[in-house]
Amino acid sequence: MTSDDEIPVSDEKVVDAGKQTSTATAADTTDGRAARLRTAMVTHPLRVVLSAGVIGAVAIMVTAFVLGVGNSAGKAGSTKIGVGQRVAQDAFTQSVAGDCLQWPAGKPGTPSKVSCDEPHRFEVAAAVDGKVLPGGEFSATAKWPGPERFGALRAEHCPVLVSSYLHGRYDPQGRFVPNLMYPSQAQWDHGQRDLRCGLIEQGTGGQEVEITGKVADLDQSPEWPPGTCVGIDQRTRQPTFPVSCAEPHAFQTTGIIDMSARFGNRTSGKPWPGLDAQNKFLTPICPVQAHRFMGGKNKFDKTTLNIQWSTVSEIGWLAGSRKAVCYMALPYKGGFATLVGDARSSLLINGKIPTPPPAAPPGRALPTPVPMPPGIAPNPAEEPAPAG
Repeated sequence: MTSDDEIPVSDEKVVDAGKQTSTATAADTTDGRAARLRTAMVTHPLRVVLSAGVIGAVAIMVTAFVLGVGNSAGKAGSTKIGVGQRVAQDAFTQSVAGDCLQWPAGKPGTPSKVSCDEPHRFEVAAAVDGKVLPGGEFSATAKWPGPERFGALRAEHCPVLVSSYLHGRYDPQGRFVPNLMYPSQAQWDHGQRDLRCGLIEQGTGGQEVEITGKVADLDQSPEWPPGTCVGIDQRTRQPTFPVSCAEPHAFQTTGIIDMSARFGNRTSGKPWPGLDAQNKFLTPICPVQAHRFMGGKNKFDKTTLNIQWSTVSEIGWLAGSRKAVCYMALPYKGGFATLVGDARSSLLINGKIPTPPPAAPPGRALPTPVPMPPGIAPNPAEEPAPAG
């Protein structure tokens, strides 16, 4: 989650770019431009710093942060970017790969550098000075590219830079998302051309949440508490990021299973167990967990939902991910059905109240759902709920 957004840095107020999608590409974006930008990132080591250092089992939307002006999202406070006719230095402009930045919730215009062992919202993976990039897009007289163009740049380059920063140990199905911090229009007009690719974790509504520790040292698996509802892109029917259960969502979690006790922790050196072994391990666990979460099997059956779970890909395993998500969902037309409400109280499936199927004849059992490895994807055995 996937769609993408970025972050500009502001002199007066903070502007949230509003979750621009990774599919947003300007008409003038060409393969040549992308190649030139990557070349610049490699050939200017003093400007682009790549250091040692990695979405969840769910495709997650990446937030593009704009630290701009003229928005009610909040004052930027002590930021000094855009003073007079030149850019003053602050924690953002001085940050390099491996630095961690923190700011008050909803106010990325006031970043400060903190130890990565302290709570922070952004880990820098690559520092890029746009002035050294080829072409005229970042020249002194160039027009501000705008959120959609910055979104395209994020999607084109930040995943590669993040993976390089983590020496390839990045779980693309994990909880950390490649992101971009970029200048607001006011900063751009004063000569700001600095960009930062890095990593965030998204919480409810797609807002960045605090992280403690460097990503390279953490389990990258999603860690949603039981009962978390993960939103849905109703165009693609794919999951996005945590939302209120009163909002449309793709699934509701019932818990997290740590598979390290069975297959070895991230420092054990044990090989990837494979999807069959993970499914065999999780098959008896997630149903018990779902029934407990719902308050009994009968209550779960009334929802007409399927019990499903995520698995860890080999790439994710090598990155250190060891946790699976157990959840309740219903496949629908190659994606997920749209759920509204907490399954424990009131639930709508595609706008209808679920109607449980009749009980199986005596001596027979209804087949159990088939899980969908790898990652979080719909169960291929689609069994839509009866019309309510």
